[in-house]
Amino acid sequence: MKIKTAVVNGAEISAEAVEFELERLVRFYSAHGASAEEVRGCLGLLREKALEQAIGARLLLDRSAELDIPVTAADVDAEVERVVAQIGGREAYLAALKAQGVSEDGFRRELEKGAKVNKLVEQACASVAEPTDAEIAAFFESRRDAYAKENRTLVDAHDEIRDLLRHDARGKAMDAFVAELKAAAKIEYKTVDSPHHEHGCSCGCGHHH
Repeated sequence: MKIKTAVVNGAEISAEAVEFELERLVRFYSAHGASAEEVRGCLGLLREKALEQAIGARLLLDRSAELDIPVTAADVDAEVERVVAQIGGREAYLAALKAQGVSEDGFRRELEKGAKVNKLVEQACASVAEPTDAEIAAFFESRRDAYAKENRTLVDAHDEIRDLLRHDARGKAMDAFVAELKAAAKIEYKTVDSPHHEHGCSCGCGHHH
């Protein structure tokens, strides 16, 4: 099977990177109520979205390296702990690294890149205002019937709505930031064979080999 990938500023986006983003999207939509059939029906669209996300991830990585964003050992330690917790403890983490043929130092270097990207994302979203009580109330009013069915008041749903609106606003800010990076980048699309082996690092960091 053929997969569409891209060359971004001379660096190739691997088929594995696109598959990794596709798997994340499938997991996300499945977790938010999409059936396996619905996901299969949208696979073409999801593949396009996965490629654009992989391109965006590469541009953010390149930009964070260009800016030389400072990252402390504590920042990297926090990332390591997040992965250790995600994978089910220190022993499982070390076993996963060994299975991937990655040293702990090498993995920390990859996580450092990730931490730089996270800081870049925070900078890009720094100007995003917190949702106001008026915006939260307006959102609640627009879905009053749905909340009434769940016997929930504005007070009950306040924090959940705030987080949703915050997530949405940050998402829009990131889309605009990545769109600027894409506009300035040289992107060539190409088609390659689909990878037949396992893809993506099992540590959950998005590291590819």
